[in-house]
Amino acid sequence: MKVLVTYSSGYGTTKEVAEKIAGILDQTHGLVVTVKSIDDVSGIQEFDGIIIGSSVRADRPLANVRDFFARYSSELAQKQLAIFAVCLAANSSEGCDRVKKEYIAQITAKYPRLKPICTQAFGGKIDFDQLNPVMQQLMKSVLKKIGIATEGSVDMRNWDLIEAWAVELREKLQKAA
Repeated sequence: MKVLVTYSSGYGTTKEVAEKIAGILDQTHGLVVTVKSIDDVSGIQEFDGIIIGSSVRADRPLANVRDFFARYSSELAQKQLAIFAVCLAANSSEGCDRVKKEYIAQITAKYPRLKPICTQAFGGKIDFDQLNPVMQQLMKSVLKKIGIATEGSVDMRNWDLIEAWAVELREKLQKAA
């Protein structure tokens, strides 16, 4: 089975999560895994499974991810599909559930023919020193509301959860192959 892991990542956090997931999927005989930025994907016909990851900004998956679903929704409905979101608010099991219900559901509600075999939300990472002053102030005000630190670098990713989800996904893909 050929699997595409594609992602959109503003500052590299979602890319790192996608690469970790792909690495776990690729440990199995029978899965041939390709990892690409969503901006580098020119077609999905050759793949049996598609895993799509997006950062969340302004309470939505990134625009190029939304565009990808619009462009390929018919083809995606015929594939083994999994979706993940990376968001600082997914810093607990309750936060993960909220991110899935609020952000991943924006995609699945808009395209009801899509039936993901797995969805998940993972905590994100932010380095305030890499942001411009306007974005720093915006992010700090948002994060204060949800009780997340607003100085230095904040990494809310739970690598054990990411690995466990990738193992679950791998098993589902192997059964479908």
